[in-house]
Amino acid sequence: MLDSPFDSAWMRWLDRRVPTSRPWMLALPMALAAGASSGLVAGLACVALGRADVTAVALAAAAAGAVVAVVLGSLLCALALSMRQLHQRVTVMSTRDDLTGVLNRRQFMLLAEREWARCRRYEADGAVLLVDADHFRRINDHHGHAAGDALLREIVRVTGGLLRQADVLARADGESLLVLLPQTDPLGALDVAERVREHVAALQLDWQGLRVSTTVSIGVASMGATHTSLDALMADVDAALAAAKAAGRNCVRASPIQPRRSGEARPVISK
Repeated sequence: MLDSPFDSAWMRWLDRRVPTSRPWMLALPMALAAGASSGLVAGLACVALGRADVTAVALAAAAAGAVVAVVLGSLLCALALSMRQLHQRVTVMSTRDDLTGVLNRRQFMLLAEREWARCRRYEADGAVLLVDADHFRRINDHHGHAAGDALLREIVRVTGGLLRQADVLARADGESLLVLLPQTDPLGALDVAERVREHVAALQLDWQGLRVSTTVSIGVASMGATHTSLDALMADVDAALAAAKAAGRNCVRASPIQPRRSGEARPVISK
């Protein structure tokens, strides 16, 4: 997330103390407290000065204090709400892709780094897919960039519909998508990749009376003992995607499956 003065700790403090959805919850106690304290101070001042109209002055001071508190409370609520909305917009802008609405590459890498560390620590399964639309430039050239953008959004929609809630979908760049599959073994990752390929191949976008479609090439890399960093895993998924393109596109290729750190062997899969 981008650094901002509206960091998460401050916003959590604000959420706990400023109920912006119900401003009266803040304004009412402020009015009562301010009215009582103003009346008390005014009454004590009257007693000290020897004035007889203590009650009237105290009541007037209490009313004035309550009015001021209501005004200040309302202003504080409005300010807090504006800050919260601004924080939400900054968060979306810093983590989401403008065109597709899914995570951007930077946010994906942050989440993938955590998942990689978890897999390394517990020797758990996990995989990454790199999905790339085939010959996408032709679609932009023949139908226009608006058609290409609409088709890419449909690819994202179809791909997202095949994923679990725990999976992470992001736009890598251009017409490429990244998918993080926690707790997924190599065979499971291949199955997800193949289903994505099949569903995208069957996708037909109606665009100005024409049917626009494409296919995808997908690289698969499963976390293994040789992946001493996330960069090593990403290098493997890049190589797997290159192999899928070299094989004629519209296919899935997986990097060699590495054994676990404990030495447990897993089959080498290449599809």
